[in-house]
Amino acid sequence: MVPYTIIAIVVVIVVVAARILMRPSDWILDRAAMFNPGVVFRIDTDERAIALTIDDAPHPDVTPDLLRVLREAGVKATFFIIGSNAEAYPEIIDSIRAEGHELANHLHTDRMSAGLSDEEFVDELLRTDAIIGSAGSPKWCRPGSGFVTKRLVRLMNRNGYTACLGTAYPIDLYTPVELTVMQFLENVRPGAILVLHDGGASRKDTIEVISTLLPRLKSMGYRLETLTDLSHLGKPVTENAGR
Repeated sequence: MVPYTIIAIVVVIVVVAARILMRPSDWILDRAAMFNPGVVFRIDTDERAIALTIDDAPHPDVTPDLLRVLREAGVKATFFIIGSNAEAYPEIIDSIRAEGHELANHLHTDRMSAGLSDEEFVDELLRTDAIIGSAGSPKWCRPGSGFVTKRLVRLMNRNGYTACLGTAYPIDLYTPVELTVMQFLENVRPGAILVLHDGGASRKDTIEVISTLLPRLKSMGYRLETLTDLSHLGKPVTENAGR
């Protein structure tokens, strides 16, 4: 009987943990911010505005269609750029810029930033910075694989960047389109930062997710902004900005 009890407890813990990740409350996000000083998880605003952010751009299999969907919806997004992808497809970077979207830094290669040395991390950050031509303030960086440490935040800050994760845990790489859409709709709230993924052929579901998600968000009264425009509407939720 004891093994079955242990299994039941483990199942409950896994289900609860998954639920928390898929629909974190403001309290959970604020606690996460307290333990990750300087990392932006959401913007504290009462306006029904949110930011759509897209990681791992650009790629010819996905980005042009994403740009088409965003253009047709009249929406501007923030693309977190992988520098090596930008070097491979400079014409797509030009298209992202030309359509008025925001470019942000997702390092130079697609690997876990937390495993990089200080020198490696700064090199990846600045190589991508030179490619995307970040200017003004704030300049946003989302570390590779979404794992951030105080050390990485310190290195970003020293080089003029603000660390940003998001409100909704990015499950779009692992779930079918409708479940991904449902997860984002459950997590939407004023000031939310949504995270989706660009990339190769395996990321094509993102096109359908955004096509389905945008009209539903608009029907709920939300408008979509770039991350910088959203940040101007309230105080970023970092270590000292909880409710």
